[in-house]
Amino acid sequence: MKKILIPTDFSDNAWDALIYAIRLYDDIPCRFFVLNTYEVMATGVNTTIHSSATKKLYEILREDSQKGLEKIEKYLNDHLLNDKHEYEIISKYGSLTSVVKDLINKENIDLIIMGTTGASGIKKVFMGSNAMRLIKNISDCPIIAVPKDYEFEEPELISFATDLNKLFTAEDLNPLYELLLIHDLNLEILHVHDEAKLSDIQKENIELIKHRLDSHNVSYKGIDLISTVSKSINEYTKTNKVDLICFANYEHTFIEKLTHEPIIKKVGFQTQVPLLIIPI
Repeated sequence: MKKILIPTDFSDNAWDALIYAIRLYDDIPCRFFVLNTYEVMATGVNTTIHSSATKKLYEILREDSQKGLEKIEKYLNDHLLNDKHEYEIISKYGSLTSVVKDLINKENIDLIIMGTTGASGIKKVFMGSNAMRLIKNISDCPIIAVPKDYEFEEPELISFATDLNKLFTAEDLNPLYELLLIHDLNLEILHVHDEAKLSDIQKENIELIKHRLDSHNVSYKGIDLISTVSKSINEYTKTNKVDLICFANYEHTFIEKLTHEPIIKKVGFQTQVPLLIIPI
């Protein structure tokens, strides 16, 4: 049974991410862990959990967290019953990153799916904190980030953006391979270049990726650099009905090295389709 963690702050975008997760794995046995975390923020006066004011705030946050999760659980059980799916709600005190890390190890989480915006609705703030913080700090679990107002459609095309200089193992590419099998998808190996000619290593890696994914639905697509890599990718996805963009997230990230821009963050701010981030 696949184990999927869905962090929520009870925003509309978090709900969109939950529905996306359920529908993406509609025919796959899954256990969905719906997580809400809460913290009593430091005020500089008296922040010990034992102070009366802090303790009262802690109890309010804990109660709100539990009630919000129970509301979600009731809706899922009343309206989204699926013999292949199980739901578990988790309310935890602590930072999102630390709680998520603990749950990955404790529950053997296979995938995290979350929204790109928070309750504030300010995409940059959320991508700069919650979503980006997980992307930067979670090194052992893939993440799908779902943009605000995204409505699920049966996916047909994934673009795997890579500079083709990284050697990927079969295990690295497993999240992609799984989606190809589940949805009979087409996958494009998307390369943004300022030179049309590929090196011998890049050509070899194209064939290696195809071999690793063991699928006739994998093809190569090279696109020209338009001022920045993030702009090139976003423009391409807008005009080619891409349903999911995939990045491999390793030290400094391949495209960031190429153009000195924080590629995952910039694409996340602009993209209208979900992002799959594979930690390497």
